[in-house]
Amino acid sequence: MSVGTLVALTGCGHAVQETAAHKIANLLPSLLGPADHYEVQVDGDPFALARGRARAVHIQGVRVRLSPALTVEALSADATDVSFDKDTRRLDHIGRAAFSATLTQEQLAAYLGRTKPLLPGLVVTLRQTDVEAHIPVTVLGLHTTAFLAGRLAPDAGDPSRLDFVADGAQVGVVPLPAGLANIALDQLNPVVALTGLKVPLSVTGASVSGSRLTLSGTADLNGLADVH
Repeated sequence: MSVGTLVALTGCGHAVQETAAHKIANLLPSLLGPADHYEVQVDGDPFALARGRARAVHIQGVRVRLSPALTVEALSADATDVSFDKDTRRLDHIGRAAFSATLTQEQLAAYLGRTKPLLPGLVVTLRQTDVEAHIPVTVLGLHTTAFLAGRLAPDAGDPSRLDFVADGAQVGVVPLPAGLANIALDQLNPVVALTGLKVPLSVTGASVSGSRLTLSGTADLNGLADVH
C-alpha cells in the first residue's frame, strides 16, 4: 500500500506554515516509522508565524510501524511549543507532545508473537473493557495454562512499559496461588515495551474498548528538529 501525506494549513501565513508542515511530514517516516498515511496540520496566526512560532502542530498517522515488531492502527500527537527559522527553513524546537495510539487485537497478537517466542500458547485477549491472558506455566512438573483476568497499566518505574495487572487468576477452575500467579506475570510482563523507539514515548494511561487498546501519554518530538 502506498504511503500518503496530507499537509493541512489553518490561519494566515500559509507559506510559512507550509514550510513547517512539509518539514515535519517529510521527517515522520524516518523518526516515528513508516505509515500508510500521515497528516500534518500547522496552526498559527500570521504575526506569530512571522516570528517563527506556531500555535500548535497536529500529527495523525494510520497504521504506523513504530518498530519492526509493533504496528499501531492509529497514532496522533499534538504539540504546542513549536519554533522554526523561516529563513533557513529549519525547525528549531518542537517539544514534548501529548500522544494517543490505538492497537487492534490482531496487532497486539502479532506483537506478542514476535516478542514472546518462549511462551508458545500465550494469548492476550482484549475484551469489551478489560483483558484476559492465557499464560503457559509449569506446576509441579506439569505444563498447564494460567488464566488471568485484569487490566493493562503503565509500569510505575518505567513509563515505556505496559504491564498486565491481574484482578484474578486460576488454573482451570482452581484459583491460582499468588506465587504461581506472580511467576506467570513475570513471564508475561511487559505486555508492550516502547523502549528503543526513535521518538521516546511515555505512557500515562491505557484503556480497552471494543477489543481495541488505546495508549495515551507524552512523546518527545524534539528529534524532528535535530534532522535537517
